[in-house]
Order: sequence, then C-alpha cells, then structure tokens
Amino acid sequence: MSGKIFAIDIRHNGISGLLVKNSLKGNQIEEHRYIPYVDSKNEQDLSGTRIVDALKNVVKDLDLSGCEYVVSLSSEFISYRNLQVPFKDRKKIGQILPFELEPTLPYAMEDVKVDFQMIRQAEYTDVFVGAVNTAMLETLMADLKENNIVPSIVTPSGLPSALCLSRFSDVHKDFIFVDIDGIYCTVFAILSGHVRLARSFVTKSSDPMLKQKQLVDRLAQTLTAFESLLLVDFEPAIVFISGVVTSGNDLIEDDLQQAINNVLGVPVQQADILSEVNLNLTIASDIQPDHALLNNTLSLAVVEILGISTINFYGERSIAKKYWEEYKNDFIKTGLAAAFVFVIAMFNVLFDAHFLQKEVNQLNKQIAGIFQATLPDVTKIVDPLQQMRVRLAQEQKKNLFTGELGDGVLNIDILNDISSLIPKQLDVEFTRFVRGDKNLLISGNTDTFNSVDEIKVKLARAKTIKNITISSANLEKTSNRIQFKLKIDL
Repeated sequence: MSGKIFAIDIRHNGISGLLVKNSLKGNQIEEHRYIPYVDSKNEQDLSGTRIVDALKNVVKDLDLSGCEYVVSLSSEFISYRNLQVPFKDRKKIGQILPFELEPTLPYAMEDVKVDFQMIRQAEYTDVFVGAVNTAMLETLMADLKENNIVPSIVTPSGLPSALCLSRFSDVHKDFIFVDIDGIYCTVFAILSGHVRLARSFVTKSSDPMLKQKQLVDRLAQTLTAFESLLLVDFEPAIVFISGVVTSGNDLIEDDLQQAINNVLGVPVQQADILSEVNLNLTIASDIQPDHALLNNTLSLAVVEILGISTINFYGERSIAKKYWEEYKNDFIKTGLAAAFVFVIAMFNVLFDAHFLQKEVNQLNKQIAGIFQATLPDVTKIVDPLQQMRVRLAQEQKKNLFTGELGDGVLNIDILNDISSLIPKQLDVEFTRFVRGDKNLLISGNTDTFNSVDEIKVKLARAKTIKNITISSANLEKTSNRIQFKLKIDL
C-alpha cells in the first residue's frame, strides 16, 4: 500500500476524485472534488473529450507522485449475475465461468471482461459476477493513461460502498443499499454481512414522481427476485440510499425515503460512509465534505487501505494482497492448526520434562544413598559424585588397595589376562593368588606336565606380565594331578 491513494469515481454526470494520505498515525483526506461533464448529450459514450477533460480537471494542480490509483465505473456499464458452482477453488471457478455466463449474457463472452467474488463456500459455492464491455474498458484505460493514471483496481461504482457498509455496520447485517447515478440505479442486497446480489436499472422520466415510482417498483421487484433466486426469506433491517442529491434526476430525498418505507416497511436513511468507517480518518481544514459525493470515492480508498476483496476488471493489486484475498481462509485454517500443534508439542515437552525431572530426582536419591552407605563418616553431601572421586583419590594415596601401586597394574587386569589367555578346554584349577609390589605367586593343579608348560606359554603373552617362571611342578599321588607354582614378574 502506497503512502497516497487517489480514488476516482466515474459517474453518469461527472467524475469525483478523492486524495487520501495514509501513514502510521492515521489517514487524512487531503483533497476532494467533483467535476461534472461539460457535454453529456451522448450518455452511452464514456470516452471522448467529456471524460478526458473531466479527468484533467480532477487531477489538476494535485501532487499525485507515488499515488496508488483506484477507479470505479458507473453502473450503466456493468452487468451483474449470480451463479452456483460445485467448486471452491478460485482458479477452477475462473475456468468454467465463461461457459456458465454465456447463456445468460446478451453479448458474446469475448466482448466482455468479467470478475467475481465467492460469497459462500458449502456444498456449492455462490458466485457474484460483474461484467463490463471490453472495448469500452480499453478506451477508458487509454483516457486514464493519457492523464498518467494506471489504476490497480477498476470496480463497479456503488459496490465499494456496499462492501464498506457490510463490513462496518455492526448493527445491520441484513440491509439494502441503493446507489443512484443519474438516470441509473443499482440495488445491492446484503445478507449476513455479504453482498449477495446487485441489479441495475433505468429510471428515466420527465416526471419526478413517475421516476420515484419506477425506482420503488423496480426495487421491490429486485428483492422478490432475490428471494426466489437464493431461496431465502430476506428481511432487511434498513435501506441505505446514496447519490440522490447529486443525481440530477429531480428526485426529492425525503419523498423517496418515505415512498420506499411505505412499500418495504423498513427504515430508510442516507448512507454516510465517513461516519460509518473507523480508520482514524481526518479531513483537511479547507475541505467541506459533501457526503452524497464522498461516499463512493471514500469507499474506494477504504477498499484499497484495508485490502477488502472486490470485483476488479483491470489492474493488479499487490501480490501480497491478492494472495491474501484468495487464500486467507487457508492461511487462517493453517495458522490455527499450527497453533494447535504447537500447543500440543509444548504440552508434550512439559509433560516429558516433568517425568524426566522426577527420574533425575530419584537417581540423585540413589546416588546419595550409595554415597552414604560407602562413606558413612561424611555427613554433608553437596555433590556426591565429585566428593566420591576426591575420597577415592585420597584412599589411593594411602595405599589402601594392595598391589595397585607404582606400576599401576590392577589385580582385575591380571585376572582378566589369566581368564582370557588360558583356553577353556585346559583342565586347570588355581588355588592360590598372592600379589606383591613387583611380582605375583600363583598355585594350582592340572592334569599333565604339558598343561603346566602350556599355561606358562599362554600367560607369557599377557601385557601385564614381564617374566614367568615355573617354581615347582610335582605329581600328587593321592589325586593323580600335577601340583604347580608359578612366579610372575609384573
């Protein structure tokens, strides 16, 4: 979103422009002007000198550098349709839309530009479609570019106001918005806070009362068609109207409000977007706002500022906004799922940490118990592992363990060598093991003198033994076994 937004509402009788400066502190209306067409005899021609001249006067003497442009077109050039499709994917809906629309439009699909909004996603998706003549749109874009205006949004006039009212009206979720543009009128039906239907018609008569009657009758017909089309009981809480004062069709606002109230039986009031929206919005001191003129241009600016999804016939909004509009439901669902998974993961971590801490505490108690059993004279236990290491080092210095001095050879290592080097099949029994500082005496018995020699050879391979000597080897007559003694130098 740029720092400045210039909204242009191209109406049947003139063009309205609104410059809004956007900042972190809020939004300020810096300029608002309405330029009527000098020559409006050719009412069906949106191109030509009348619109070019009006556009030049709308942007005249304004600093529009870095502006984001948003444009709305008079309802006289827009056709609306409602469809139901069995898809929820926007891309698929866009692919089948031409085939669904072609039978309902009075002109070929290649001659129109369409865009749509998805209203409800259930078993079927309700689609709200707008269509505009392609040639007319291209001519308009050329006129805009002639004034250095390249819009990011081109949308039907009146629709942004309906969207803003549906979003900001907390009291009324079901209502009607009537946008009057010269001899043209568009009725928007808002149900449950969503624009569900729009229809445009002409109220052209030299008699103001007849115009009023035409408008009210077509309004009633539109609402009846709406209920038949969507199979709902539509009971609007209020009717908002806009454009009566500036429409140039001689309608009297109070009389029109009373006539609509008499037919529909619901309150009617003039729409005031400025008081409805909540955007921390201020107005420059030299501007006297005309609410009837301000509604559509201000709504256009609000749509751009808030990124409200709308029908867009031309241009591209920022990639981030477009992506958000198309996939925001998926983002929300994914975000909720991710938050749920995160909460479960954190709960699992805390759960595991709790039981791990209990296990650690239990092991600490076992360590302390072993320490107390081994060293009962130590009464103060701070770090049992470190205290045990220190105590063992002290005891080793006191020569507490026999034969485990200077050379560092442990009895357990010698016994391991004897056990691993002597074959299992050798018949031998050791009866005595005497350890000295530098040597070792081993006594035992075996079956033959050869076995004594084999024991000597095997043990000589041990890394812990330096030299081995057979001190004696005698036959014991009573047991018929060879008694031997070995002297081992470590």
